[in-house]
Amino acid sequence: MKEKILFAFYIIGVIFLTSIHNVYFFIGSIVILFILSGRQFSKIVKKTLKAILIFNSFITISYIGYAIYKDISWIDYILLINLRVFSITFLTFLFISKVNLFKALSFSKTLSYILVLSYTQILTFKKYLEDFKFALESRLLNKPKLSDSYNFVSSMFFYFFNKSINNSKEISQGMKSRGFFND
Repeated sequence: MKEKILFAFYIIGVIFLTSIHNVYFFIGSIVILFILSGRQFSKIVKKTLKAILIFNSFITISYIGYAIYKDISWIDYILLINLRVFSITFLTFLFISKVNLFKALSFSKTLSYILVLSYTQILTFKKYLEDFKFALESRLLNKPKLSDSYNFVSSMFFYFFNKSINNSKEISQGMKSRGFFND
């Protein structure tokens, strides 16, 4: 029951954080989230920064370029968006670290089924990634050249992309056969 209540608070929190447009509110909410994270603070901050750094950097730079081109103020908007994304992502990682998602979603058979499918996909892809890393390490005596690293990453990307397409087709067929879609 505790997990379901925390899940409801999480959903309300995400909706609330997306509806607020005040930078000072986000700074305050981030401080509160830092306090709530306790000993896991540094671990969750690192995960949050890893998760949002590349995407947010691209969006931020693009918007700054657009704002300069259109001659509009951009600092407040960029600060607001980045603080919002950071706070929601941090809240999500904090929620995941404190709550058993399987118990939290046990009220819905469909959500539980989707969670199981997603979780098995994550574990499978995580295992594949480890296997790829071990394969690269076992075939090289020295540190790989930059071009070799790029080739490796692009091969992994295409493998995971194709694998996810094939898996999604299989999962979709399995869900249709179990009556999850009515079309």
